[in-house]
Amino acid sequence: MIAAVLATGLLATACGGSDDSSDDPLPGADTGSSASPDPTEGEGDEADDETGEDELPEDGIDRPEINLPDDVNNVFEEVDTDDPVELAVLADQEHAINAVDEAITSGDTKVPSLPFYQADMALLESVEVISSMHDDKLSFGGITRYYNRSLEMQSETAAVSSYCRDTSESYLIDLETGEKEPDGGTTHFTSRQQVNDAGVWQTVTLEARDGEGRCER
Repeated sequence: MIAAVLATGLLATACGGSDDSSDDPLPGADTGSSASPDPTEGEGDEADDETGEDELPEDGIDRPEINLPDDVNNVFEEVDTDDPVELAVLADQEHAINAVDEAITSGDTKVPSLPFYQADMALLESVEVISSMHDDKLSFGGITRYYNRSLEMQSETAAVSSYCRDTSESYLIDLETGEKEPDGGTTHFTSRQQVNDAGVWQTVTLEARDGEGRCER
């Protein structure tokens, strides 16, 4: 199962980061981007009709495009915040998730989006999992839902968050035979993001656990 594969590989312990503060405008704030779509959006026919291209914010950052197959649809639950920095953190978290999926489905661990949105242990762990899937001739498709999202700003340059992933509407693909195996279950993630010099909130650590008992709706 794709959830089991990713949950096993994406294990990293959150570590300390910079607590620097200043009176300058907060880095990484994306005042031009909107919140994630409501979880009711993208369900049913709408989700099936979505294109695989990740929508990038107009924030002046030269971001790589993220292209996903038409049968890969990530639906992100909206988080109740209108703070521009928090919205920027959440948006880059979504881009990081999409970047991992791009690397898996493209068969290329060197897609530009992956090191753009991930760094440190999170990047190393992701590359290991992605490479393992490539070696096993595996990919995936379907709708994956991200919900129960929470965010805590630790400083002007660091944030921690948690979220759940539901893969009950996705499936594992055997690339050699074309066979699709229905997926299922939930995974609970905790992550740490730090803003880099370019203003991107990179995921630097990521820990995955079984979602049972942690991911009730």
